[in-house]
Amino acid sequence: MSADAALRWTWCAIYGFAAVYYLALWARTHRRDPEHASYACICAGLAIHAAGAALLSDATTLAEGTLAVRLQYAGALAATAFVVDFTSHLVERPRRRVVLASYALAGIGLLLDLAGRLVDPARSTLHAPLARDLPRVAIEPSLRVEGVVVLTISVTFGLVATFALGRAARRDADARLVLAGVVITFAAAIHDIVVHGLGLGTVYLAEHAGLAPAIAVGIVLMRRFVRAARELEQRTEELARSYDELRQTQEELVRKEQLAAVGELSAVIAHEVRNPLAILKNAVSSLRRPTLTHVDRGVLLSILDEETDRLNRLVRDLLAYARPVAPKGSSVEVEPLITRAFELACGGRREHTEVHLELDLEGAPHAVLGDAELLRHAIVNVMDNALQAMAGRGRLRVEATPTALDARPAIALAFTDTGEGMDTLVRAKALDPFFTTRPAGTGLGLAIVDRVVKNHGGTLGIESAPAAGTTVTLTLPAASS
Repeated sequence: MSADAALRWTWCAIYGFAAVYYLALWARTHRRDPEHASYACICAGLAIHAAGAALLSDATTLAEGTLAVRLQYAGALAATAFVVDFTSHLVERPRRRVVLASYALAGIGLLLDLAGRLVDPARSTLHAPLARDLPRVAIEPSLRVEGVVVLTISVTFGLVATFALGRAARRDADARLVLAGVVITFAAAIHDIVVHGLGLGTVYLAEHAGLAPAIAVGIVLMRRFVRAARELEQRTEELARSYDELRQTQEELVRKEQLAAVGELSAVIAHEVRNPLAILKNAVSSLRRPTLTHVDRGVLLSILDEETDRLNRLVRDLLAYARPVAPKGSSVEVEPLITRAFELACGGRREHTEVHLELDLEGAPHAVLGDAELLRHAIVNVMDNALQAMAGRGRLRVEATPTALDARPAIALAFTDTGEGMDTLVRAKALDPFFTTRPAGTGLGLAIVDRVVKNHGGTLGIESAPAAGTTVTLTLPAASS
């Protein structure tokens, strides 16, 4: 292998590496940057052209020289088409018709080249090395008519791309850089044509000068990458600032919502407390009358007891509702839990002695996973509402059925009473804090139940209709057996 051929094979390797690198970069960016693919194809065309030049340097027969020249033509046609494509992306005024036409011409030229229709070997000549210190042969290819047409049009497309670069170079530094590389390549090509035509024994420059636009395009792509990285950094900083502003706004909204909730809660508490206090004040004023009979005194004292209990219940329920719910995960037997809750709900009161408890726990898990005290308090509230709705007589049925919560085994406890039931409006507000239909109620019972059940990872459902009773269903995770 001659030194001249070795140098051209080196250029071929450099162009080939650049083609593979930028093609991989285009693929890694999910094909969002088509200019990377265009540049990779330009480098691939230059690699083919350099390979043809290297083969021509060591050619000893006309057949070898003709094959090398055909390879050079193929690389030049491909590189020219993709230069047009890259230029359309660079000037940001893509003319798809021109680009497609250059692709079509390159395709036709490659097909003609493969078929041997560009060069006529019978009319081509191969000369000996032009100088002793320059071991390079020279072939004078004889182009067919098809070859002349294809190469002429291809050069025309290259000139169109160059003129487009010239117009864009007035305002774009990237276009000026690429234009300089293209001009160097054209100057080298003209030099080679003159040298070849006059038979001068000097160095051909086209393969070497092809590196100039390749380097220019590489610099342009790198500068674009740097600009994109800077823009991304700026966008990241803007996003971080926007996130901080959003977080501050959200915190402010949360504080305002908390203040609004506190204000609403204060108004409700003031309303709930004011009535018992007014009754207590009137009862105390009446007890101070000297003419008060013994019977009236007993009535007033019972009113004092009743209103004091009412205030005590309100405070107790408020504490239970406001207290953070942190259930302890342990296995709790269902049947003892329900029977004990029923005893606590009745509380030994006579008005509840005619309420019958029915249990249907067969076929369901025997234990739930949760906090026994919190679950007992929640079930007491459910049963207390049922007892109040049945007015001291009726049937409270508790049915347990197996179910699932997020693909985990669970148990559904349905509490069905035979009370007065609820209409649609009452049922929709049943879980709202401080909503109640009973004069002595605080409206926090079911709200507390809902919090306890949700903190156990379960759900609460209510089904009711006027004069048809109510069913409250607590779905809780089952304990592992």
